[in-house]
Amino acid sequence: MTPPLLSLRPPRPRDAAALQALVSDPEVALPTAAIPHPYPPNGAAAHLADLARRGATGQEIAFAIIDGPDPETGSLIGMATLRLDGKGAAALGYVLGRAWWGRGVMSEAVRRVLVLARDHPEIARIEADVMAPNSRSAAVLTRLGFTETGRARADFPARGREVEVRQFLLNLR
Repeated sequence: MTPPLLSLRPPRPRDAAALQALVSDPEVALPTAAIPHPYPPNGAAAHLADLARRGATGQEIAFAIIDGPDPETGSLIGMATLRLDGKGAAALGYVLGRAWWGRGVMSEAVRRVLVLARDHPEIARIEADVMAPNSRSAAVLTRLGFTETGRARADFPARGREVEVRQFLLNLR
């Protein structure tokens, strides 16, 4: 299968409208720990500003997933982040607009994120939690070499409760 045409770049303030539309979809937001639903007006602009602050302090690396090979002319269709804990681990998070599900886009985007993560010596391992029923997200991780390490209850602030998650790990070093 040919990898989908996509590119990654740092998110920009001008991505706010596209991100706002993408995460306002309940099917996209509800399986995540951090995306509230309903999504607040101007929430994407605030989120992008927060990502820029955390990026500037070395706490998080964010990637805009762009439809097409040119990151300057393509449209934002998703996001991926690596939240660094300062102890060698990075928590992977990602979201993709529903119109692009089932096409291999997220697998290719995360594969590229993993390649870039290897260039960061402070990242020795990548962890990811997936809501237990989210088999699509678990399949992305498994396909890319993550090992499922167990199940746990995790706080999903946007859901206002703990949920059962499947835990995944990929050692980079």
